[in-house]
Amino acid sequence: MSTRRPSDSWNGFGDLKPGPGSLHKQIQTVLSTANFQQLQKVALLTRISQGKTADPGVSCTIDPSSFTYGFNNVVLEVLFSDHVYWLTKIQHISVDASQATENAMDLLSEIATMRTVKDRTSIPVPQVFAYDLDGRVLGGPFVSQVPPGYLPKVARQLAEVLSQLHGLAFDRLGRLWCGANSDGPPEIIPLSPNNASSPSSTPQTSLEWFYTHRQEDNRRVLERHPHDPEWRTACWVLKTAVPHIIIEARVHGPFPLCHVDLHHGNLLFDDDYNLKGVIDWSQAQTVPLERLVVSPEVITFPGGSDEQNKNILTFKSLIREHLQHLEKTECSADKISPTLLSHVFGSKRADITHRCTYSLPHRALWDGRLVARLIYGDDVAWEQLVRVYGETEIY
Repeated sequence: MSTRRPSDSWNGFGDLKPGPGSLHKQIQTVLSTANFQQLQKVALLTRISQGKTADPGVSCTIDPSSFTYGFNNVVLEVLFSDHVYWLTKIQHISVDASQATENAMDLLSEIATMRTVKDRTSIPVPQVFAYDLDGRVLGGPFVSQVPPGYLPKVARQLAEVLSQLHGLAFDRLGRLWCGANSDGPPEIIPLSPNNASSPSSTPQTSLEWFYTHRQEDNRRVLERHPHDPEWRTACWVLKTAVPHIIIEARVHGPFPLCHVDLHHGNLLFDDDYNLKGVIDWSQAQTVPLERLVVSPEVITFPGGSDEQNKNILTFKSLIREHLQHLEKTECSADKISPTLLSHVFGSKRADITHRCTYSLPHRALWDGRLVARLIYGDDVAWEQLVRVYGETEIY
């Protein structure tokens, strides 16, 4: 067993700035109020009940000063006295009591997703309540953190994850559910419990899915910039870009399971850059194929030259080559999908999809300009678009 501890590269509060309403404050509140004695007891009883130890004298400790964190959760190390390590995560964002049912559904869906991925693929995922992740999260994008000699290896592993998720497809859009006890077969339920009784309010096709998500983002953008013609034009560009995304043959599915946030922060590697775990499946859902291939790891800097983007372009090509190799193998076994993942990955369509779906409201103007350039090239100037569409209705 490796002597590396999950917490070896964690920095705790070192990267957080204190202040009212800050992430530092949220995490500090959680760490100062959590019942770690009870959590240690649960972890120990769980391990013993699963037969993971033959030593009745084993003990368990959790050090709240050593942690890492994400947008929603703080993650701590569970240290057993026989040098076995588990991880536990605690939600640090505030939870409204009125949303208790929805939060429970979110957790059960994440558990169902990890169970399904573990049962049906070889993608390394955590076991709920009892897992030992011997790995580390890279501190930045792959091309800046992984030595050049290891990039082909990382690209191959990422291609395998994408390929297996592509093969784990369903006939509906939504999230996975295995029942209230997480012991049933996987089925697809709506993303929002409010839509459970009204299937018509849940997107049924890829066209609906992209349009609905883009319009939701546009509403948030225009709440901040209601009378600004440039921001309104950006919303119009991002909305009308949807037809440039759609693959007609896949409008009605099948819809692959997508991690949604597949980047360096959610992939754990050992010292030899072997992928040891894919974590944070909390937002995982079935999506259009075009969304599956979106990753910030292969997005080039728009203002950069080919030379400046050389490493990213190389990494993108390596992933595509591995996808093509996997597709040839699948083809010989008559398992190939009519739509090749390698044709979509890293394409202009994928770049447009990234800008339209991975964008945050404060980036809409920037992304709108980039998408306009991808669609119209140098034939239409941004100023022309603003003059024509700066006052148009978006929804």
